[in-house]
This record gives sequence, structure tokens and C-alpha cells, in this order.
Amino acid sequence: MQRSLLAAVAFAGLGLATSAAHAQGLGGTTGSQAEPEEKVPFTGSVGLYSDYIVRGVTQTNNMPALEANLDYAHSSGFYVGTFASNVSWLEDGWENAAPGVSNIFGGSGNAISSTLEVDLYAGLKNQFLGDFVYDVGAVYYWYPGTYKFSGANIGLKNGNTAEVFAGIGWKWFMAKVWYAVTDGVFMIPKARGTYYANLTGTFPIGETGFTLIGGVGTWRFAGTADYLLIQNGGVGLDNSIYNLIDWKVGVTKDLFGFTFGAFATGSTADLQTTGPNGTTGVWGNKFGSNIGDQTFFVSAVKAF
Repeated sequence: MQRSLLAAVAFAGLGLATSAAHAQGLGGTTGSQAEPEEKVPFTGSVGLYSDYIVRGVTQTNNMPALEANLDYAHSSGFYVGTFASNVSWLEDGWENAAPGVSNIFGGSGNAISSTLEVDLYAGLKNQFLGDFVYDVGAVYYWYPGTYKFSGANIGLKNGNTAEVFAGIGWKWFMAKVWYAVTDGVFMIPKARGTYYANLTGTFPIGETGFTLIGGVGTWRFAGTADYLLIQNGGVGLDNSIYNLIDWKVGVTKDLFGFTFGAFATGSTADLQTTGPNGTTGVWGNKFGSNIGDQTFFVSAVKAF
């Protein structure tokens, strides 16, 4: 059976920009959660990353990504914005396995052209009771392109996914939950109700100008995919095989007008699992790599 997943959403900055954190689903910020007294209506950033990591999973097969975001924030706390990045996970996860790689990784006759992620998000974020912050909103992850599925993969969806989120923060901490409201969740069908919960902390290190960032999250997939059950005799395999726990730790430093970062990240994502009818690829791509393995990446971001 040929089966793989390179699940997406998006987290690369690990808290380098508040707006990108909303879009990418990890809820981190660079320092105290307290809002500044005056807000600049429009803000944005452009960043270069050696890898694009989302919830512990690479979106670019451990290759570089160029990312950008633009946001508008009203004095009421309402904000709206967009985020964009190159990606490769849709092709890497679902097209035919590379030569010499086991056929449990990669699809059978699938053809996918999407190489771009565009996130659109809006929400309301305000400070209350001193150092507390709430943040509620919605985000839509769009992966434009063509999708052709064949054989047992016909039930797959395109990558487009919508989530609502709610979070509460205090000083250096932010806890947030994202809940999927679309039937397809990053190509996995019948997964509405899937959620991701994350706790992130950001800690300025004295007067050094460095900020320490750490976080842990859990991704829990809901529902059952008919094609998955059919491939495995209708027994024992549903969307919960994608459940994982992820973590990250790193530091950032403002220098020469840029924010530089260095991070380690990883997850409990399994390369494959064994069901009634054989082995099924889970978090492997067409190259046979476990895209949830521990890894290290660096970044350089210019805010404007």
C-alpha cells in the first residue's frame, strides 16, 4: 500500500513575528505578551529560513524557504493579515516514490503542482487585567495549484484548510488552540474537528539582546478516512495515526536591522505504521525521509 503524509500549516519563525504566529499556528511572540500603547496600523516582514517547520514537521523537505507577511492592526485590537511561503510538502508527500525508495512512501499516479502556501487570517487581540492577553480569530491556509489523485488516493482533498483559534497569554507565555472546521485538513479527508494545542514561552535574557524561545504542542487528528480503512481491511487505522507531539527551542537576536534566529525542533511523528494488511507510510515523504525528525534551522528576518 502506498501512503504518506507531509502535513502542513505553517510555522517557521517560532515567534519571530506575532502576525506570522497567528498564521502558522504556534502562537509565539518575541517577548512579553503585553501590547504596546501605540500600534502601527501596517506592519510586515520578509524572512529567509534554512527550513520551514510547522508543528514539528518540515514543509520544504529540509530545504530553504522565503517567507513574507503583511498585517493591519486597528486600535480596537482587530487585526487582519496574510502570510506566504514556498512549500514542497504536497508533492513530496503524495507523488510517486523516488527511485529506490519503498513504495509505501508517495502516492500511486498522483500529480500535484502546488508549491505555494498563502495564509489569510483575522482576529481580535487585546490586553486585560494587567499582563494578560487574549487572542481569538480564524485562519485559512490556501495551496493554489492542480491536484490529480488516482486509485486508492481518490478520496484525498487538496491542501486548503480553515481553522479557528483561541488563546490566552500572560507576560512571557501564550497558550493557544487551533480547531479545524473544514472537512479536509491538509489533504486528509473527513478530519473536521482535528485540533492543535500549543504552549510557547519567550524570555528576554537580561540586557544581552537575546530572546530565548521554547514551546511544546500536540496535534490530534479527528475522524476516519475511508480510503485508509479500505487499504487496511477496515480495521485499526483512522486519522489518529497522524497524532503527534512537537517541541522547539531557540534564540533570537536583533542585529544590523535584522532578527536572526537559531532553533532546534522535533516531534514524535512516526515514519510508518503497521496495520492488518501491511505497512503504511505516515509521516514519510517520497524520498523515504521522516519529515518529523529532530532538526536544526536558522533564520534572518527583516521587519518593516
